[in-house]
This record gives sequence, structure tokens and C-alpha cells, in this order.
Amino acid sequence: MKFDVHLAAYLYEHKSLKLEGIGTFTLDDKVRIPLEHGKEVYYPIEGLEFNFDPKSNTDENVIVSLVKKLHKIEPLVRSDLEYYLSNIKILLNIGNPYTIEGIGTLIRNNQRIYEFTPGNFLPAKEKLNPKRENADHNYPVRSRFSAGRFFVIVLIFVSVLAVLGGIGWGIFNFTTRPSLANDEEQSQVNTDTIAPDKDTTGPKNPLSSTNPPVPVPIPASVVSTKSAANAADSTMYRMIFEITKSKERAYTRVEQLNNIGSNAQYDSIPIDDTTAYYRLFLKMKVADADTIHVKDSLKGFFGKRIFMEREHR
Repeated sequence: MKFDVHLAAYLYEHKSLKLEGIGTFTLDDKVRIPLEHGKEVYYPIEGLEFNFDPKSNTDENVIVSLVKKLHKIEPLVRSDLEYYLSNIKILLNIGNPYTIEGIGTLIRNNQRIYEFTPGNFLPAKEKLNPKRENADHNYPVRSRFSAGRFFVIVLIFVSVLAVLGGIGWGIFNFTTRPSLANDEEQSQVNTDTIAPDKDTTGPKNPLSSTNPPVPVPIPASVVSTKSAANAADSTMYRMIFEITKSKERAYTRVEQLNNIGSNAQYDSIPIDDTTAYYRLFLKMKVADADTIHVKDSLKGFFGKRIFMEREHR
């Protein structure tokens, strides 16, 4: 619904008009508006001022006046007026001027401040022979630049959507990458993703295609010079490199590693009467200062996250 005429009439009568998110229009008390101005819209050029205020709220007296004139319930009038003002701000924010009939024209400058020009000097919409107070300011039936201006507005709108889409895609990638990394770490405890070796009758051949050869881990005694130099500063740890619900997988993997010289072991943690977790680990005596270095080395060796557990005596 268009409120221009009603807002202009309110301004003429009360000399002040405050609109939400736009600001306040003030009309000098000495200005007298002609009672009859026919079909032409009258614009008071002199004595009209505007103060921009993006935090302003619509004067409640404006709502009361519109309820009386439109004969509608207050919530409906309030909702329609908010929608009307939001459309004005959208037009202004994309660089399109808007003329409130009977008051003047608003436009947003490069500093994002609304500027006001009394009178209808800027064509805010496509109209046929709009009338202005000054006849010299009238323009032909349709401007030949109308199509060009419409194309520019559409181009700006599409550009804004493209920028917002790019920002949204960047945020999506940024927020999903950590979760993907966590999923990869958790996949080692998912029985669906851990396939046991097909041959369960004996140790696996480390040169087979399904189990490529792996280098022998560095013995714990030479991982850290500090550990070898001062045993009092060292602690025995279980370096857990895999967790699985498959006992067959735990046995086969430990046998494979032990066949190539790694002293791997596994234990079990019961979950219920039928289910247990099997943890594959290496026992290593590590100095407290070398724990991070050892974890990183083992992670590079196994390609999985390493969990450290202090060995209970």
C-alpha cells in the first residue's frame, strides 16, 4: 500500500513527520499549504528540512492518524507501513532515488547517508507526465534512459547476490573442513570402515598389494636422546595407534607388524556382554619433553592420530 499522500497530509498538518530508519521531516510553521491543488501534487519547496537518523522510530501519532483515515485496525496499518518503509530503504540502498509525493526526493550518497531534496526533481518511478510545482522541471512522457537505468539496477542486484553467494561458500568451506578432519579421525573406530584381512589363517605378507610394506618403527630406546641419557625423566606409555571393534582385525594387524620387527600389542575394553573395543599399541619409554615429538613421528608412520596412555605399574 502506498502511504505518500497520507504522510504528506500528516506533515502539512503537524509540521513534523518521523519515519522509522529514515529520519525526520520538519515543515516551518509559517508555510501554508493550499487547500485545493487539483490533480497535481503540491510540493512545499521552502521551509522544509530533513534530518537523517537510521535509528529513528515512526511516531505513534502517525500510526493513530493512519488508522483513522484508512479505517483499518492498528496492527494491519502498522504492518503495512513497515513494509512500505522497508521497500523505500531497499530502493535507496541500491542507489535508486525515491520520491515521497507531496514531500520530496530521497537518495543515498557514497557515505550511506540519506540526502533529501524538496520537490519531485528525480524520477523515482516510471510515470506518465508527472506534474511538479515548477513547470520547467517537467519531462517527456517516458525517459529514453529508463531502460538503461533499469538494466544498471538489475546488474547491481545480481552482483550483490554473487558476492553474498561467494561469501557464503567461503564460510561453508571454512566451517566444514574441521568437521571432515574429525570424521577422518573418528573413522578408525567405525567397524564399517575397517575391513579385516581376508586371510585369517596366519600372518599377512607385508609385500602383498592390500598391505604395502611399512618401515620398522624406531625403537623406543633411540627415539629421544634425553630418554636414553636420563631414565629417571622417562615414563612408560602405551602409544595407541588404532582402535577397532574387530578382534580379527586387531590380531591380524599386530601379527603383520611383529613379522617386520615391530613389537605391537593389543588389549580389549569390554562395552557390554557381546561387544568390546580392541586397542592396538606400542609400549615405549618416553621422556616427558619428547612426548609431542614421538606422537608426531608415530602419526607420520601409521598415518593415524596417536593416543598416549600412561602405563600402570
